[in-house]
Order: sequence, then C-alpha cells, then structure tokens
Amino acid sequence: MSTPNDPYIPWQAPAHNPAQGAAPASAHVQEQVPHPLAPHPNPVPLPPVGWRPGYRQEQQELGYHQLSHADPKGAWWKPLVEAVIGVPLYLVLFLLLVVAFFFVLLLGLDPLLLSDPTYLLFSASTEALEQEALRSPSTFVFLFGSVALMFPALWAARLILGPKPWGLIHSVAGRMRWGWLATCCGLAALLVVVLPLAFDLAVGARYIPSTSLPTGGLIAMLVAIILVVPVQAYAEELVFRGYLMQTIGRWLKHPVWAIIIPAPLFMLGHLYDLWGQLSVLVMGLAAGYITWRTGGLEAAIALHVVNNLLAMSFGVLGMADPFLQQGSTVGIFISALVSNGLFVLVVIWAANRRGLERARPALVWVKESRPEEPQPVR
Repeated sequence: MSTPNDPYIPWQAPAHNPAQGAAPASAHVQEQVPHPLAPHPNPVPLPPVGWRPGYRQEQQELGYHQLSHADPKGAWWKPLVEAVIGVPLYLVLFLLLVVAFFFVLLLGLDPLLLSDPTYLLFSASTEALEQEALRSPSTFVFLFGSVALMFPALWAARLILGPKPWGLIHSVAGRMRWGWLATCCGLAALLVVVLPLAFDLAVGARYIPSTSLPTGGLIAMLVAIILVVPVQAYAEELVFRGYLMQTIGRWLKHPVWAIIIPAPLFMLGHLYDLWGQLSVLVMGLAAGYITWRTGGLEAAIALHVVNNLLAMSFGVLGMADPFLQQGSTVGIFISALVSNGLFVLVVIWAANRRGLERARPALVWVKESRPEEPQPVR
C-alpha cells in the first residue's frame, strides 16, 4: 500500500482501488483466470531507456565532443571499457598482419624487397622499415596498415559497447557527410598542395623526380599509397579526434580540453625531431579545432589524407623526405603553421556559407537539483 511519502514514478501503474459503493464480488461467482498468452489489461509502462533514480531528461544541443551524451545508455565509464575491448582487438589484428608480412618476406612475393629482407622483422628498426617502405609495396602496406588497423578495432569495440549509433563518431548528423568531405578534400588539395607548390616554384625551387624504381614498381607503390593512406589517415582521425575528443567531452564540458589534450598524444605518435613534432602538434590542434567547429571529422580527415598522400607520393618519387630522416627545419614548422591555419579559416568560411550543422539536439539525462532545505529560525 502506498504512502504519501513514497516517490512518484510517472510510468508506474497506480494501485487498483475499487470504487466506493461498489458491490463486492459474489462469493459464488467463479473468478475468471486470464489466458497466459492474453495481453495484460493494465500493462505497466517501462521506464525510459537510461533512467536512473534522481535523474531527469533535458533537451540539449550537443557539440561534437559531447556526442556520447546522445546515447541514452551512455555512462562515464564506458569509454574506458571501450579501450579495454579495442586494444586487445587491435593487437590480435596486428599479430595477423605481422604473420602475413612474414610470409611475404619468406616466400619472396615482393620482388622490390632487398635480397635479404628478413632483417626488417628481426631488427625491429623503425628507420629500416621507413626506408624500405618507400620502395617496397608490401613493406609500405605493413607499416601504414598497422596504423589503419585501429579503424576495425575501434569499430568493433564501439559496436559492442560504445555510444550508438556508430555514425556519431563521424559527425553531429550521425553519419559521414560525404558531400562536405569532398568539399574539404578539394580545399585541402588547394591549400596544402597547390598553393605551397606554386609558392616554392615561384621562389626557384625545383621538383625533379629521382627514383631507381622500375616503372612497374613505381606504379605498384603509387597504387599502394592511394589505397592504404586514406584508410590510415581515417583511422588516426577516428582515434585522436573521434574517440579521444568524445571521451574527454564525456568528462569535461568545455571543448578546449577535448581539442588540446589529444594533440600532444598525436604528436608523440610521430617519431620526428623538434620542428617535425611541433609541425605535427600544429596539425593536431588544427584538426581538433576544425572537428569541433564544423561538428564532424570530415575536414580533419581531408586535411590528413591530402597531406599524407602528398608526402608519400613525393617520397616515392624522390622529391621529399616524408619521414624526416634527414631532419627538419624551422621552415617546415612555419609552412605547417601557415597552411594549417589557412585551411582552418577557409573551411570555417565554407561551413558558414553551407549552413553546416555544428550541434545535435538530444534528450540528455541530467542529475536533478535538490531544493535547499529551509534553515531553522534562530
């Protein structure tokens, strides 16, 4: 029997009270037993998904970094468990890739490899892998594919546990906005490739291909770059701008934390010298800001893909040092600062012209504020 002090739960069915003055059921009338498969005459409504005592739903506009709140089943601890699931999955996939690469080396399936290539596995030298990756398609696929494997590992982990739908990691629209991605790729090609090359040529630079690869090997390398680099860059953006930004946004409301914190981690993932790492840091900050500002990963993916395609293609053609093994200069840092800053400004202008959505309306569970207890009069 309910009492006046019992909490009111709106979806709980009220207790049945016979109408006053109604005649009691006759003792000789046999009680009708309902059929077990018949619907209940007064079903009790289920509570809303994600309800907890002391919480209520509130309509909010969620920025990209807070999209995990759009999942009513979300919780603060889920990103941590998502990592516990995703990291072992990645290690398993990486082990399979190592085994596949070992058989390529053992069976001599890549004619462009060195005469004694097994040292690539046993020397554990990143520098040796990078040098060989510019002339061997299998080594290139192994090196960049090991990064691309972060995509299926994160995808599987998020399907198992993470915020759903999966498309929330792409944008506030809950999907990849393909038209906007194509626009950003065009802007990145103009601002990261065409303009810097035009400036270099104007000041007297000369880009002359210098490669010892045969024609067939060169074509194979360029095909490997075109097929693998977009997936590798996409996977990095999923982790550093997608997973990390939304994880931090789950705990810290202000977007500045979600933009800044992943950038040094992104920088440390690239083993360059000082100016090279600072250039990567600039790119990480630009990608984080533009992800939040446009409500999705598309602009960051476009910037990353175009930058890596240019660097690797020039590296294979012998016109650049994409891994910075010869060292970096302050000029590389200044170039990254200018090109990334210009890209951010132009993308913001294009997003405003397009009327791009930056936030997603959603019902969010928030803790109810308790009314202050009256203070006793003294």
